Amino acid sequence: MSSCPECGVAGVPLIFGLPVPEAVAAARSGELALGGCLMPPQPPNWECPGGHRWRDGDETAFDERLLTVLAAHGYRTD
Repeated sequence: MSSCPECGVAGVPLIFGLPVPEAVAAARSGELALGGCLMPPQPPNWECPGGHRWRDGDETAFDERLLTVLAAHGYRTD
């Protein structure tokens, strides 16, 4: 999990595009943030409860956290 460089609070994965139902459920519970349909040129991948957004280069940690959150809401990859 990545911590906000501005306030130090733990962040949640931030995704862009049309979310699957499991992502919407995770966002409602505060475990995921939805960034909207338009992806900026250098998209951030984390957001803290204060609304700060940043990019953490550790894609493996991001992917693992994202899949864990989605799986907890019923998402399956098989």
